[in-house]
Amino acid sequence: MAKYIVIIIEFHSKTETELEIFAEEDSDDVVMKTSINNREVFVSDYNYLPAYQKLRDCLLAMGYGIKCNGSRRNAVQSGMMGSNAKIYLVELGRQALLQDIVCIYDYADINEFPNTQEQMAFLQKWITSLG
Repeated sequence: MAKYIVIIIEFHSKTETELEIFAEEDSDDVVMKTSINNREVFVSDYNYLPAYQKLRDCLLAMGYGIKCNGSRRNAVQSGMMGSNAKIYLVELGRQALLQDIVCIYDYADINEFPNTQEQMAFLQKWITSLG
């Protein structure tokens, strides 16, 4: 089981704190769990980014944003990368390159925290922009 330490921000107070996220990759699904304010959050999905998105959406509903690359609007993951914590940070009109690969959990100095639906809308916009 992998342990990742991320920075979260509580939206109401703007307080930042560390949060431990545990990821289990040994089964057919990627399983993630964390604990915040004595509440356990447990999610799973077939690939890493969808599992992360479920976890992130749970925290958003609780009033927290995760300040890491997986929370960026332009974070996408190819099917071939699904079994690990690597994603692309893409730009409209430009094909994803090896240099665009980052870790989902690496810190990102962001102030915007889109949900999964907003990330998926950007993904479709990016695909369309490639012509």
